[in-house]
Amino acid sequence: MRFRHVLLYMQVLLALGPISNAQGNGPKLENATAVVVHAFETHDIVMFGEAHGNKQEYEWLRSLVAAPEFADRVDDIVVEFGNSLYQKSVDRYVSGEDVPLEQVQKAWRNMVGAFGPPSPVYGSLYRAVRETNLKRRGMHQLRIVCGDPYIDWEKVKDREDIAPYLSNRELWYTQVVKDEVLAKRHRALLIMGSGHFLRRSPSPSGHGLSSIEQQLQADGGRTYLIVFGTNVTGGYDDIDHRFDSWPAPVIVSLADNWVGELPALAVVNGGAGGGPRMIGGSGSGTAASALPPPPLKLKDTADALLYLGPRDSLTAVNMARAELQGTPYGKEMERRLTIEGFPVSLLLSLTSEKEDVPQFSRPQPSGGGGPPPLPPPPKNMGAPLPPRPPSQ
Repeated sequence: MRFRHVLLYMQVLLALGPISNAQGNGPKLENATAVVVHAFETHDIVMFGEAHGNKQEYEWLRSLVAAPEFADRVDDIVVEFGNSLYQKSVDRYVSGEDVPLEQVQKAWRNMVGAFGPPSPVYGSLYRAVRETNLKRRGMHQLRIVCGDPYIDWEKVKDREDIAPYLSNRELWYTQVVKDEVLAKRHRALLIMGSGHFLRRSPSPSGHGLSSIEQQLQADGGRTYLIVFGTNVTGGYDDIDHRFDSWPAPVIVSLADNWVGELPALAVVNGGAGGGPRMIGGSGSGTAASALPPPPLKLKDTADALLYLGPRDSLTAVNMARAELQGTPYGKEMERRLTIEGFPVSLLLSLTSEKEDVPQFSRPQPSGGGGPPPLPPPPKNMGAPLPPRPPSQ
């Protein structure tokens, strides 16, 4: 079986080929699909830290799941944008059964981790997996595993009803991977916002891993982390022109080249997240921490970088306002925002007349009309998850 996998990967390389063979300190640009396929030769889990709602990212992901080399090898795709309450409907849908859209779309529309209406790109990945499975009848099938806690929004009346699900999102996602992937000896692609997966500090011993990756490795998981990134290496206007000749999409290893030395947060956030800073710093306020720590380098936070094009060419896909205005789902979104402590008017800024908007906008000056402040956390934040109800 392993010999077959080696032959398969050699065929992928011959078909797709390396895009660049840089020497010295230059990165090797490789076909993104071929890299992921190859990673599953030595790892059972490939983690992908995404940028929420990105159009180019999900165009690539749809092409990835359609690639026979990927579909032959991978069992599960564990998604952040999937409410576990609806796993039964998702299983039926991606296997090709006739499931009403209004039922299965609850999986990505009724998350506890989503703020406002979800991007249409998420539903498009579910459809892509379904289409791939339909073309592969009688062959190995892909499964989408929902990684968000099993909140039932129809039963939510106040913020305290939300808190146990919201505060246990990473814990639940990790448990889902343990139960549905590692315990079954499967191979899985994990997709979650990059902030959940980025490693926190350089550490050969592994204690700098994110909580999710650390727990998966403790259970025997062999992980490989790819993170989305751009050509910005400082503030919003600090474009690094070394990326100018890069094709897209490509994945580059972050070991032993100048890309791995770049400041992580600037690259991941497109320069829109303020100055580079430590992820998850202690904030202790002691004399020893008076000076800000140096920014983390990309090589300390992930194994590889997915590059999809220059920052200003990247677009996010928002739900169109026409899908919400005067609709039952639009009224439900208003209800949820009210429960969460936000003004209903915020819904306008979470949707758009045009489907595509810039992925990264120029940061607003201090006091210049940025997003509203977050409401205080519910008093029962940190409460354990209630028992899981039957899947719908």
